[in-house]
Amino acid sequence: MPPHQLAAVLPEREFISLQRYAAKKMLPQRRLELYLAQIGMWSARAAGAKDVTLQDFLFEIRDEGEPTVDEAEDFFGGWERVK
Repeated sequence: MPPHQLAAVLPEREFISLQRYAAKKMLPQRRLELYLAQIGMWSARAAGAKDVTLQDFLFEIRDEGEPTVDEAEDFFGGWERVK
């Protein structure tokens, strides 16, 4: 949803918080990083790796307030983890 539409439906305080979060977490770049990590994970699993998780393919350590691996997996459709 474009910012001008969000401004119409969100309270100003939440809209400003969302802008700060997006600037801090470099959205949509972070989403792109998650998609690339997912591709890497599935490539490794297709090659026979059994104990790989999404976290193995992320470039940086998770900050406070960032989605956990489980939350990211839910975002991508809730795939099953290979153990």
